Amino acid sequence: MEDEIRTENEQISTEQESVPETVNDEQNASDAVADTGAVPAADGAPSYISVEAYSWFDTILHAFLLIIAVFVLFTRMSTVDGDSMNPTLVDQQRLMISDLFYTPAHNDIVVVWAKNLPNDENGSGKAIVKRVIGLEGDTIHIDYENGRLYRNGELLPQEMKDGVLWEDGHMLNTYTNREEGLGGDFIVPEGYAFVMGDNRNNSTDSRSPFVGFVDTREIMGRAYLRVWPLNTFGNIYG
Repeated sequence: MEDEIRTENEQISTEQESVPETVNDEQNASDAVADTGAVPAADGAPSYISVEAYSWFDTILHAFLLIIAVFVLFTRMSTVDGDSMNPTLVDQQRLMISDLFYTPAHNDIVVVWAKNLPNDENGSGKAIVKRVIGLEGDTIHIDYENGRLYRNGELLPQEMKDGVLWEDGHMLNTYTNREEGLGGDFIVPEGYAFVMGDNRNNSTDSRSPFVGFVDTREIMGRAYLRVWPLNTFGNIYG
């Protein structure tokens, strides 16, 4: 009898010693969960990693859709037609333009609707790409003999860099020697802009009676990115 009682006591003692180990194992598991912030997945439930991956994918998708919406609603594509903006832009290059919150500024490259310009397709009216030279109130003087341009009495600086002519911070193809009807001193009317092509002697622009001063409401947008051909992709300024 004493042997049986002793055996039972030993078994109870052994079980009591094993309980703390089990409790410690459970506590360690709980601490691990707390450290990682992860919640163990139940059978058939998505893991923490898959939920996080879905969250990232959802964020990227929404950002992509937002970019597409902005592009569709607030930007448009325009194609350069002809050589009047050489060497900055060349024929058939495609530009991304926008008029969102746009206010014309000197030297901006813009797409304007020249309503009186002859058009072989529908008689008259054509979108043209030009550079803003004068804004309302500006006094413009073109010295055709020397090919120089003055704005508000100040000569726009010209220089040759690596064999390329630059004027007021942008490239020109030629000096301004070709007169198309508008010469001498003139003031840009209120609400209008004076635009010219960078290929000054091969450009139909505000000097021409077919274009003249451009109503700023007919500026379709400012060009800010060249997107085609791909090897010319990038900024069009500087």
